Amino acid sequence: QFETTQFTKSISSNRCLFQTPHFRVLKILSEVKISLKMNVFSVLLIAGCVAVSSAANLRREEGPVMGYPTAGVPILPEHLDFADGVETSDFVFDVLERTPNQGQGGTVQGRESVNTPALQGQGIALSLFTVEEGGQNLIHYHPRATELLYVIKGTIEVGFTDTTGTLHANTVKAGQATVFPRALLHFQRNIGKGTSQYISMLNSENPGVMSFPRVFATLPADILAQALRTPIEDIKALQSRVVPPQLSAGGENPDYDGAAGPNGNAPVPALGGYMPAMPTGDKTKEELYQLLAQYLKK
Repeated sequence: QFETTQFTKSISSNRCLFQTPHFRVLKILSEVKISLKMNVFSVLLIAGCVAVSSAANLRREEGPVMGYPTAGVPILPEHLDFADGVETSDFVFDVLERTPNQGQGGTVQGRESVNTPALQGQGIALSLFTVEEGGQNLIHYHPRATELLYVIKGTIEVGFTDTTGTLHANTVKAGQATVFPRALLHFQRNIGKGTSQYISMLNSENPGVMSFPRVFATLPADILAQALRTPIEDIKALQSRVVPPQLSAGGENPDYDGAAGPNGNAPVPALGGYMPAMPTGDKTKEELYQLLAQYLKK
């Protein structure tokens, strides 16, 4: 049995034993003097407290939904398995029916909780990328998510930089997967023949994306010029080319090249266009020079 004085003291100082997290329960046990005659009922009582307090905290330890600063957002109450109003059929959804975010180098079709009810409160989002030969998904990062990428078709080059300045670059083929740690700059580029396709899964309902055009849109030209040790005129010229109208002052930018689509975050095409295959067969020296000159113009 517990000594009555010590047990009462522990209860009063911790309010209610049944509402105390399990690690506090263990701390109480270390402070309470237990006699050698402690009976089986006391052991079961303490074990039950630990189990109840642990179960109560299982869902709470998942943390709040991140990335929604305003009211009326998809939040999953603790007593629900999934969002209220979600029907059985909602758990199957067509990714390809989403209107593509179209760039000159490919498309992105995303599924997040704001457009897919079954994902509400589940802490996950996904995007399907279809990238043309030589196309690249712009350098970017997700402030609120780690990314798991699975290649469905083709071969892509991927890479990310860590906080030590180390580049981690790899080649990923169909059937393989890679991971980009949370909030680290990364990219993907199609280096195979033909179109590549891959799916990106992120552990946040609203992972966010910060691509290079957005960096150039939000930072002052003089700040970028100083950081890059580049004339401010060159920075402004670069801004006018890569920042889409919707991110530009006044919502207009007639100099935008359109490569990354209307939102400025879709796949861009290969620089200078695709490299054609060299013709085969016997050629004279003059024909070879002509072919080489044509090739270098591409």
